[in-house]
Amino acid sequence: MLKIFTSYTPGAGKSYAMMEEAMNESRNGKKVVIAFINKQHRDSSKMPFECNENVTIHPLKGRESIEEIIEMKPDIVVLDELGMRIGKHTFLYNVAESFIKNNISVLTSANLKRFEEVNPIFRSATGVGIKTTIPNRFIKGADEIVFIDREPELMIKDFKEGKLFGERYMNSRIMNKNFEENTLKTYREISLDYLEKYNNVRIIQRD
Repeated sequence: MLKIFTSYTPGAGKSYAMMEEAMNESRNGKKVVIAFINKQHRDSSKMPFECNENVTIHPLKGRESIEEIIEMKPDIVVLDELGMRIGKHTFLYNVAESFIKNNISVLTSANLKRFEEVNPIFRSATGVGIKTTIPNRFIKGADEIVFIDREPELMIKDFKEGKLFGERYMNSRIMNKNFEENTLKTYREISLDYLEKYNNVRIIQRD
């Protein structure tokens, strides 16, 4: 089972919602392994995390750690940022496939514009795209797509107040372009229109 948490913009709360679901599953008796959380641009200490007998943190450190997780036989593995690269030739989506092939469910996050089919639509609208994309087979083959929706005005307010990212990302030209009102409204419209063709989408509205 593959469940993808996505949104039209960074900072909407995809990873938070993913972790919240993982913790709920652990409280219901599922064995959960936290394998990768991206800490580059967020304070991961604010994520919902509960230490209990069903939650294990086992960071990815190459092929050996992937095999170790498979041997643990968890019900669920959490892989933040599906499109990120670990190692020279391996992406997290490759890792996700390894777990799924071994009957381990994967909860993951990725911005919608990361996907190969959607990226050109975003790029044509604003001129900003992603160099490294996620193959279409992942979003097309997902068992559930969870879309985190939030009004652009709220996203802009939090961005300007420095609530979403560290200094490096706040000073990024591309990130500032992303959080212009017209850009966010365009991205949101593109995302909702694109997802209409899927019947496995669940929308979470955030205030």
